[in-house]
Amino acid sequence: MPPRNPYEKYIKQYQTSNITTATPEKLMILLFDGALQFLQKAKTAIAENNIKDKAENIEGARKIIRELMRTIDLENGNSVAKQLFRLYNKMAMNLIRANVTRDAGKIDEVIQDITNIRWGFQKAIDIKNGTITVEEAMNEMPQNQPQQHPALREDNNDAG
Repeated sequence: MPPRNPYEKYIKQYQTSNITTATPEKLMILLFDGALQFLQKAKTAIAENNIKDKAENIEGARKIIRELMRTIDLENGNSVAKQLFRLYNKMAMNLIRANVTRDAGKIDEVIQDITNIRWGFQKAIDIKNGTITVEEAMNEMPQNQPQQHPALREDNNDAG
């Protein structure tokens, strides 16, 4: 067992304070970051053939994605809300598949999707706060991304 970090108590206090004082927007970013951390740990566990850690970390990321899904108002939301819900659902399904098959590639897909969504949320926050303009955000947009994620297609009834 590694030696205990003498600053662990203070780190936990800082993290708790950071969460309890965060804006709703910041909480969304923290959720994305938490999911990404779980997914990186799951990939490491797969590489190390550590089934227990793989399952626990995939489940941690899946719970965050399910929580993100619950934040979407599908009744009053527009088509973007519905598309985002489908994308989150696709990610959750990929995580179930990754857990069963130990497929790190499925985890990589989810990491890419969460990274892209997180980037978009962060840019929306920056625009709202006036730190960048819409034009600046558009210029920063990654150019190598597909125009439309397959999970966002209206005709996507694929469960797999």
